[in-house]
Amino acid sequence: MLIYHADVFSKEPYSGNGLTVVIYDHELDREKMQNIACEFKQFETIFLKKIKPDVFEAKIFTVEEELKFAGHPIIGGAAIVHKEFFVGDKEKEITFKLQEKDVITSSKAMHNYYEVTMNQGAPQWITKVQEEWQAKYCASLNLYLEDLSNDYPMEVVSTGLPYLLVPIKSGLERTKISSINFEAQLAKNNAKFVYVFDINKMEGRTWDNMGLIEDIATGSAAGPMGAYLYKHNYCSKNKVISINQGQYVGKHCLLKVSCTEETDEIFVSGEVVVLMKGELFV
Repeated sequence: MLIYHADVFSKEPYSGNGLTVVIYDHELDREKMQNIACEFKQFETIFLKKIKPDVFEAKIFTVEEELKFAGHPIIGGAAIVHKEFFVGDKEKEITFKLQEKDVITSSKAMHNYYEVTMNQGAPQWITKVQEEWQAKYCASLNLYLEDLSNDYPMEVVSTGLPYLLVPIKSGLERTKISSINFEAQLAKNNAKFVYVFDINKMEGRTWDNMGLIEDIATGSAAGPMGAYLYKHNYCSKNKVISINQGQYVGKHCLLKVSCTEETDEIFVSGEVVVLMKGELFV
């Protein structure tokens, strides 16, 4: 099996969100995929199998579980597929078949990196968080109620994974998950993960639900966040929203979100630099 390593949401080596990409052409069971993901210990690992020339089955794993969707693996996977299968093409459209939906990406080969855009589809507005739960979430995130934005409500939104979006005006530097049952708390409002973002700095943070590992750049959160900001009139839909992430783990990533006027589909874009190619023996 082919194995690649790439940095996503950056065009500079060693500055983006690391990703392991495994390309296989035979049956590979989920247990083995999970073991491989644990071995490489990236926030996520994506497994790709070509089923048509420009259509790939995609399975995404963290070190703990399989995800039905994630952003940076799809964007990084698109760059790897472009490099491996369509090296002579300047631009390429690729479809990834996930558990519950197909995701279409478009990639452009630059001098030493790729520019990739993925269509995350129309957002789902899941729930607005009541005041009682706002206080509980603040306590679990090492925040005070005074840190919350006065203009933007706490809300759960999905463009593939449901995120609890916590807009704040202060305190991003001290935010952390400090509750041992945070995943259960999220489930009370039908959220899978949390995304805390400073509305003034346009910078976000998220972690695994135990709070042990901070994600460097989160494409699956950028989509809901962008949709949320368009909905609440942060800017018009013909403007691109730029989101910063990663500074608290020594990285500098940029995620860009755009929206269609007619269908409200959300697009997330980022740059990808490919660092390594090798062979995986199983």
